[in-house]
Amino acid sequence: MSLKFTKYATIATLFTGLNLLAYLGSLSPANSAQQLFCNGRMNNGWNYKAEYLNGRFTQIRWERSGQPPQVSRLTFYRTNAQGEPVYRGSLKAAVSVTLIDLSRGDVRRGSQISVKVEEWGSSRGTCGTSSGSGTGSSVSLATVRRNLIGVDQVQARKWLRKNNFVFRQTIQHTNTRVIERWNQKNNLSEAIDVTFTRGTVTGVVEVR
Repeated sequence: MSLKFTKYATIATLFTGLNLLAYLGSLSPANSAQQLFCNGRMNNGWNYKAEYLNGRFTQIRWERSGQPPQVSRLTFYRTNAQGEPVYRGSLKAAVSVTLIDLSRGDVRRGSQISVKVEEWGSSRGTCGTSSGSGTGSSVSLATVRRNLIGVDQVQARKWLRKNNFVFRQTIQHTNTRVIERWNQKNNLSEAIDVTFTRGTVTGVVEVR
């Protein structure tokens, strides 16, 4: 009788452990230390990237062609009536910046934020991981180079399209060398030039 009981107790413990693992696997990625970036664009041409780290938004990086990059440090302000966390910061130490987490604290890939800048209006951004996985996130230049350098042109173009890049134009075309410009679908202001030498990728550079 004791042996039977021990056997059933072991099985019950096993199922309990499996249920716990399933529960942990279902938790939002943002509940861990994963770093997320939420990208958007203001009507005046400034692109922004809000950083989410360790459960909170920490800063917004601003970029625009011909202008030096700017950074807005964020601090938690309050939770609004809709249950959405609100963060505040400033731009150039003068203009107020407000970020609203539209996911109500459940930030993950595909979540949205609202960014409002004094005198600029507001804009919505979409969140994703920095490494990019075809879910609308920005793919880092290092990731592109790691996956493309030394790859033949057919496979390289397949990889670019799979990771949300769009072909824009051919910059140079000779008998041995081709340079193509590609943009990311979720941020058309950022582009890369891919160099093919005799059908193989030999260079990737960022263009702003």
